[in-house]
Amino acid sequence: MNKADEAAQLFAKGSNCAQSILFPFGRQFFRGDVSAFRLASAFGGGIASRGEICGAVSGSLMVIGLHFGYSPADEVSAKAEVRQISNEFLQAFEQRFGDLHCCKLLQHDLSTAEGREEAKLSGAFQSVCPALIEGAATILEEILLKYSAATRQRITGPG
Repeated sequence: MNKADEAAQLFAKGSNCAQSILFPFGRQFFRGDVSAFRLASAFGGGIASRGEICGAVSGSLMVIGLHFGYSPADEVSAKAEVRQISNEFLQAFEQRFGDLHCCKLLQHDLSTAEGREEAKLSGAFQSVCPALIEGAATILEEILLKYSAATRQRITGPG
């Protein structure tokens, strides 16, 4: 099963969007399966169900940080690289779906109990979120392949 399919299955089983992305793409960075789910717990529904940045986007950015992130001691080029990779992901997601914000993607105000209930009753979570998760996973997979190869080449040299 590929990671996009795994992400979709996790969402279908009750994981939030950020958890659905972070777990399959970041599991090798965690000591146990539960850590990835816990880390991404507050990012569902557009960050704590506020309708802000889509959880699939937040989860993807966490994965980019795990793969290409830097520590305070790292050089400036590492910071610029992760910023470039992150912005490439954000631009691709926004181009594909028209926005980065959960409330706009779902067309419901998730910051209120009424808005969340309307989204639930309308089926927005079941009809919109799986496509967002699959799209984010596909974009993320392409970016990880692209930059992992470029990073390896930079470290080892051509050929």
